[in-house]
Amino acid sequence: MINMQFTILTYNTLLNDAQKGLHLLFKKYNPDIVCLQEIDTHEKNIEKIEKLGYSLADYSNGFIKFGKVFGVATFYNPAAIICTDTKSITLPRGLGEALAFILRVFKTQKKDRTVLKAEFVMENKKKKVVVYNIHLSAHGTNGIRIKQLERTLNDITKSTDSATILVGDFNYPFGRKKLEELMESHGFSEATNTIAFTTDGKLLYYTFVEKYLMKILQFFIGKESKLDYFFYKNCKAVSTIRVNAHYSDHFPILAKFEI
Repeated sequence: MINMQFTILTYNTLLNDAQKGLHLLFKKYNPDIVCLQEIDTHEKNIEKIEKLGYSLADYSNGFIKFGKVFGVATFYNPAAIICTDTKSITLPRGLGEALAFILRVFKTQKKDRTVLKAEFVMENKKKKVVVYNIHLSAHGTNGIRIKQLERTLNDITKSTDSATILVGDFNYPFGRKKLEELMESHGFSEATNTIAFTTDGKLLYYTFVEKYLMKILQFFIGKESKLDYFFYKNCKAVSTIRVNAHYSDHFPILAKFEI
């Protein structure tokens, strides 16, 4: 059977700010699968992205800010790949999110932080790819992020032979040993291990308290941090690059895999 290659672009769009640059990224890199975080999930906004030549696999809401609902969304190039199924996985909340949830349930409908699972087959319909689009808690400890990852990993059958990729904003800037050990224990390798940082440290849209706390954290770990990851199993990582685009506080990350 002939090996096939495919590319995945992940991008935290900073409350949709980076959507204005997606057409340039798509034109230059032509990714097969696109995983977006902090994207406005309103139907009209999703349609704008689809007009760039990509089909929506699915979206999953995560939080409300400035009166808008943001979440994760996965798109794909219908000329190269086919989406066969999707699923949302509800994650346990961090303390900050739990308090925010209590306050906002009186204003609008319930929103949980979720992971979006999407299953694809290559155009020959013989090779399956499973992608988990991830945006873990920004406000909380690494302990809650590990619990969120464990819930996601519990969805993956250990005996699966399908190419499986966990990708997105893990919000895990320090103490990565536990993260690496957890992923390795489930048979995953990291495709972003040569990338030192994925954010520029800008504190846009942060409240006064959030900025104060983040500046303390940046004093110890540095302004630039690594929050975005690719983990994979049952496929080969060919290349991974950080794209020098400045539409968001995160950089887009593009990875190529082979199955």
